[in-house]
Amino acid sequence: MKPKDYHDIEALDHPLTLKLFLYAKTIFPEDFGVREAKRNLDFNSPSTVLWHLEKLVEANILEKLPTNRYKLLEQGLEIREINVPVRYTAQIIRGELVPRRIFLMAFIVSAFVISLVLIFIDHLVAAILGATLLGINSILYFLNYLAIKKQLSYYSWVKEKKKIE
Repeated sequence: MKPKDYHDIEALDHPLTLKLFLYAKTIFPEDFGVREAKRNLDFNSPSTVLWHLEKLVEANILEKLPTNRYKLLEQGLEIREINVPVRYTAQIIRGELVPRRIFLMAFIVSAFVISLVLIFIDHLVAAILGATLLGINSILYFLNYLAIKKQLSYYSWVKEKKKIE
């Protein structure tokens, strides 16, 4: 069962539309124009921004004001959890795409089974192996986290402040 604040909105499946939505949500309750969004989000053209804004208007997330500016509606403000398009690395095995996460899961299961077997042979070796595998597993998950965080940073519209020397 999905949480109450989860929304599966087709318009937000496109990365550029999602980026515009997050921009509108961040500056709420302020409104914004097409050229302002283009400039702040580094879009290629105002027509691209306009097309994605219209998708958000159709989804009842944004409102087009009489001044040709856009403002987030209450429905958009209530959205707290959405699907985010993130790319996953996959291996091609015999013509099939196999996500890299499968290899991580295979490693975890194999390590668990080997540790269980070693418990009956030598407790100390099993403990050392378990601790080592836990460390390796933590590193692999951390690297996966960094890869996803890098992809999600695309949606951030706030530019990093340059360090003053």
